[in-house]
Amino acid sequence: MLLNIMTSSENFGSKNIEVFLEVRLPNETPDEKIFIAGSSESIGNWKADGFELSRIDSLTASCRFKISRNEIFEYKITRGSWQTVEKDKNGAEIQNRKFDPRGFAGKDTIEIKVDVASWSDTAKPASHTLTGDIRFHENFQSHILENSRTISVYLPPGYKNSRRRYRVLYMHDGQNIFDAATSFSGVEWGVDEACEQLISEGKIEPIIVVGINNNDKRVDEYTPAESTDPKREGGGKGVAYGKFIIEELKPFIDRIYRTRSSRKNTFIMGSSLGGLISLHLAWTRPDIFGNAGIVSPALWWADSEILQRIKKEPPPKPLPKLWIDMGTEEGNSHDSFKECIEELSTLKSILKEKGWREGRNLKAYLAEGQNHSERAWNSRIEIILEYFFKIPKNN
Repeated sequence: MLLNIMTSSENFGSKNIEVFLEVRLPNETPDEKIFIAGSSESIGNWKADGFELSRIDSLTASCRFKISRNEIFEYKITRGSWQTVEKDKNGAEIQNRKFDPRGFAGKDTIEIKVDVASWSDTAKPASHTLTGDIRFHENFQSHILENSRTISVYLPPGYKNSRRRYRVLYMHDGQNIFDAATSFSGVEWGVDEACEQLISEGKIEPIIVVGINNNDKRVDEYTPAESTDPKREGGGKGVAYGKFIIEELKPFIDRIYRTRSSRKNTFIMGSSLGGLISLHLAWTRPDIFGNAGIVSPALWWADSEILQRIKKEPPPKPLPKLWIDMGTEEGNSHDSFKECIEELSTLKSILKEKGWREGRNLKAYLAEGQNHSERAWNSRIEIILEYFFKIPKNN
């Protein structure tokens, strides 16, 4: 990133700093609107179409906006959606761009020039990275949600030649867990590779993993409460989504595959909003989901509705086994890093008040130096799998 400093005396000493952003676009850029999505309220708080740039010519766009001079500013360039976000030259995910205005004391205006290498929908597709025996059920219909999606099913080594029944892990954002070519970010969780390795080494028992693809209703389906915040509106169809899993998907999986279908053998896991809905399902339907992986959960949704709710309600019976975690570099700004950790600490405290015990049915994990991304979740998937599926030493 190239920074050219422009001085100004009009706003000296103000709490905000003005940014002039110039973006150079790749040759394959369509004749469409260009946006910046970032962590400042002035540009929409991470809305993909948060703040529109002006097209100077076919390969250049620019804009001006103000941000707080007291926080690290993170952002990415999009063409209006997360399906058209910028990527690196190989079509892979890039880290959020960052700018720290605290390093420019005495300056009121700065100029930032950036180059977009490629777009997610025009870059060369990543190579498929599927490992092991993975089956696909395309266009799986839901009458409850009135839509369809792809369901992917990982089967463990030895499945074909045995009569054994297996525990089942259901995972949200299914296109991100097995294959870099279908992952939103170009980086997969590596659940298939992790299972293959850990099973072959005798570190975990063989399991079935069901990937539930998301769709354009992801925010609605992954949130148990509706948000009235104008910065993050919508949501609230999480109950219907859970009903889809329980009444439509799980019976299908139990019928087609050799599963162990009881609550203690059924697991649910996801990250971000997927972590939020996993917590909700474990709390409200412990009769179905006896275990839940709550990874980097979006506990802030709807003014932290889920924290307020579980604080007031009696604990579910029986208590599900939980994994909760957060990376120390998560959040949209410097202050939010602290808030994410505080929210996880609040969740941990509530759960312990309700009867969970660390070392027995609760694991709270702080991922040092990790941010909010598939790459970060990939780095700790083996730890999570071992927590839930480790083979006892006396076996």
